[in-house]
Amino acid sequence: MGIKTWAARVKDAALPQVAKWLANRYHLKRLGRITDLKLDSTEQKVFLALALHGEKDLIELTLHYRVLSLELLEIAEVQASRPWITELINNVIPADQKRLVVPSTVTRILGPK
Repeated sequence: MGIKTWAARVKDAALPQVAKWLANRYHLKRLGRITDLKLDSTEQKVFLALALHGEKDLIELTLHYRVLSLELLEIAEVQASRPWITELINNVIPADQKRLVVPSTVTRILGPK
């Protein structure tokens, strides 16, 4: 295994723990919590399992993203355990609303290596 492959694996293992903690503590508290978060920066995808208030089962999402610039990500496609969520995100939400401004340090981490 090369040093770049090893570094990508370490990054993909560590970053989700920090992101999950931050999201659960500050952003999702009122809605529920992330129970699982996996990152594959080589494939540019994120897997999330969400335990949302009022939902009996976990909602699972796989987000495929593109890094558009140092501070801009775009959700390219979503697959969800709820078909209506897949349809909503992929076909109803306008493309400009699927772009996320993030700190450049994050997009550098998420970009392909």
